[in-house]
Amino acid sequence: MIQRRQPAANVNVERTALRRRIRDFYRRFNREDWSGCFARLDPRLRQAGKVEESQYRDSLATFRQAYGEVEIWHTRVNLYLDAKNNKHDARPFAYVYVFWQDAHQAFHVFRERWVLDDGKWYTRVIGLVVHQQAG
Repeated sequence: MIQRRQPAANVNVERTALRRRIRDFYRRFNREDWSGCFARLDPRLRQAGKVEESQYRDSLATFRQAYGEVEIWHTRVNLYLDAKNNKHDARPFAYVYVFWQDAHQAFHVFRERWVLDDGKWYTRVIGLVVHQQAG
């Protein structure tokens, strides 16, 4: 597969915009602003009815109750701004690793996919699941 290099300035602008959007999402999560989080979910998923807002809200609320606030320590962003050859979705996208700490001081990592749609970044994560220990 041949990849074209994106101009460094464009990559840096998008990386900064995405990091800002990620922090905004988790600020809203920490404030329990579930409708604000839902608004940052990929519009194609919302418009297609693939995610019900009530189920999404319940998923985030359950996760928030179990782990508390998400304190981001670091984000790693891998951008793919030239996705025109992708037959499923030609929008630019990114894989993001969010390294975070919960209210109990435990560290975790989220691996998320974000897409650029109409100039804004949106998450493709349709909910959060509480890890259940084997009992």
